[in-house]
Amino acid sequence: MTRIINTCILFFLFTGTYAQTAGKINRVENPAKVNSVEVGSISNLAGVTVATSYKNCKEILDNNPGATDGVYTIDPDGTGPVEAFDCYCDMTTDGGGWTMIGNYINPSAYEDYFYAQSNSVYGTEVANPNSSSSWTDWRILAGVTWPAEFVMIMDRPTFATGWENQSPKVIHRIKNRNIMPNYGTSQDLVTGDNLYYKFNCTDSWNDVGTSSSSSDTYWYPRTTSSLYLFGFTEGPGYTTFYGSGIPGGDNTWYHSVRLLIR
Repeated sequence: MTRIINTCILFFLFTGTYAQTAGKINRVENPAKVNSVEVGSISNLAGVTVATSYKNCKEILDNNPGATDGVYTIDPDGTGPVEAFDCYCDMTTDGGGWTMIGNYINPSAYEDYFYAQSNSVYGTEVANPNSSSSWTDWRILAGVTWPAEFVMIMDRPTFATGWENQSPKVIHRIKNRNIMPNYGTSQDLVTGDNLYYKFNCTDSWNDVGTSSSSSDTYWYPRTTSSLYLFGFTEGPGYTTFYGSGIPGGDNTWYHSVRLLIR
């Protein structure tokens, strides 16, 4: 009889007190909310409340169709080494689900641009779409499902959703993580269906040309007529190239650009 009573007491303590005081469970302490929409979903297992987090803005929107534009907490690598962090989500444009991974403001140190390697983050105003300084957050890529859409929107004084048909911008379809611009490595932009592009969300996808090239310091997608679809280099003194392959492009450097992926 004593053993049975002790077991009952232990069960009560575990399901009652522990469920209320347990710290970070499954990498989220308290599911963040934006406009009353929970970032994490809540489940109950044997009386223990478990919070599960989402990997990116697309996954948030898939599970919370009413989610609106704003800052959310995500955890791209789940049980991996990267702690949960905030990101900005565009939940409006072309059905939403876009995660902002960078806001480069010209001029700026090139380290704040595409210098980011692996799951790196640069800048002090990460997740702010209208930051006063440049930032990039490559941690988000750990939770992306490939192929993914990668959009670069140039020269916007302030960020606003609903950029589907606005210029100048290019939307690229990236086959895998290795095709993303990344300082210190080169990417195969030409082979097969590695890299496609379009200028508006409703356009058809086009393959980049065989003249596209990349190295450890630049990323230059081009059309088959060798017109730049965007160009950027991480070397000192260089920033974003507004190529003539983009509507309105005039082959000039030193442009600001916002970067989003879904």
